Amino acid sequence: MQHFSSIGKSAPLDKGWRIIAPAPQEKHYGYTDLSPSQSLINLIHISDTHICDAQSPARVEYLDRYADPHHPVSQLIGSLVGTYRAHEFLTVQVLESMIQSINSIETAPITKTPITSVVITGDMTDNAQINEMNWFTTLLEGGKITPDSGAHSHWEGIGGKHYSPHFWNPHGTPAGEEDDFPRKLYGFPVIPEILDAARATFVATGLKHPWLAVHGNHDALLQGTVVPDELLRSLAVSSEKIMELSDQEAIAALQQVSEIGPAKYPAPAAPVTTAATADPSRDFVQPHMWGAYILNSKSTDFESKKYWRRDFEKVTILALDTVNPFGGWQGSIDQEQFEWLKSNVESLHDRYLIITSHHPVEDIFNNYTPHEQPRVLGIEIEAYLISQPHVITWICGHTHRNRIRYHGPDKTRGFWQIETSSLIDWPQEGRIIEIFLDHNQDICIASTQINHNGVIASDVTEYSVDQINDLAGISRLLSVNDWQRREGNFAIESNEGNAPDRSSLLRLPKRL
Repeated sequence: MQHFSSIGKSAPLDKGWRIIAPAPQEKHYGYTDLSPSQSLINLIHISDTHICDAQSPARVEYLDRYADPHHPVSQLIGSLVGTYRAHEFLTVQVLESMIQSINSIETAPITKTPITSVVITGDMTDNAQINEMNWFTTLLEGGKITPDSGAHSHWEGIGGKHYSPHFWNPHGTPAGEEDDFPRKLYGFPVIPEILDAARATFVATGLKHPWLAVHGNHDALLQGTVVPDELLRSLAVSSEKIMELSDQEAIAALQQVSEIGPAKYPAPAAPVTTAATADPSRDFVQPHMWGAYILNSKSTDFESKKYWRRDFEKVTILALDTVNPFGGWQGSIDQEQFEWLKSNVESLHDRYLIITSHHPVEDIFNNYTPHEQPRVLGIEIEAYLISQPHVITWICGHTHRNRIRYHGPDKTRGFWQIETSSLIDWPQEGRIIEIFLDHNQDICIASTQINHNGVIASDVTEYSVDQINDLAGISRLLSVNDWQRREGNFAIESNEGNAPDRSSLLRLPKRL
């Protein structure tokens, strides 16, 4: 079955381009002598789906080029910007393909017991827009979906009528223009009809398993960073899209964007713009709307808070809302939520506890607030949870990488933190997390990587843009060739994780 097989990538070819191919299923790292006695819960974990309206006037793709390896200032920036990906217009097809894969999984691979629920740890949308959230919920619930905005007659985003060599133009080079940098320097292909194919209407399959959703920074903030005020709301639905800024203005704008709020949107004096079609569905999801989209859907039964509790037979999941509503892409929680967390943890000593959030502990350090009461950071949350032996694991996303690490002084106190890679960046994987007891009543946690149903081909000519899983496969191929992730700290190998970060078998001594 494709969802359990691995996907291998070649060494860099001409211009650094890599091809991919199926590979044997990877073996579980760690303990191999597991003998399941009692299954506690089986979760399928996906994260950072980043459903993206790539035509939106609110997007700031023009800032991303300053992290390109060939750009003169990229070494000075020293980090990713993350406001543009060549394959970002295919996020709807990728999630549909992953849903098809998940639906084919009836039981967990180790215990052979049924899947309990799917957990989606935030950044369901890319730009916190209403239409993006509508697409996300339609994909999960099933039904007709048209992943298009603005004019329905033609593509209005990057790669459309406005030609720029800084972006991938899949239709090729217009007469009189130079080839774009992705094709000229990094080996990207020409796929002329793909922008229209990505906008085509199809019927979403719908997820057959129950699902639970966690609030992420891209679900609340413009590009996951900036608080969407009234000016930005008017920009998002407007009839004009900014395509280019001067270098001076763009670099100044980058200096206003921070992982710790407040962050600011660029206010250019003389940008290059192109006409767009005004679209009210591009307005931002307001804080009070979250319950209508997620918490009050037929798949959930929670209160209207963005943090929640869900009880299963022997396990409780406590979901934190780690988004700082005042800006910045890193996390924190308020004091009220921290008291809620402690109250629930201390009232549930007879149950195993799973904590879930968008941000991992290490990235909960965004302490900005305009109020007197300070935000609660990861170091304080971690110290508290380590003192509670029935807290056994923390499941999260945000970093777009697979990583597993233990938090705690010893195996009798502490928890395994499991980060799962995104569906927008390579390797576009999820994972199955099984929690069960062995015959000694020790706690066992099994992680198994899964892939979406995207077609795997070595050449773009082998894909058909008329098929959803071919489009998902093209997205995966483009993601493994992201030119900003070919080496250094942000190399795609970091997203994959090492063997202990992927399909692993973990153990904790008896805690209850």
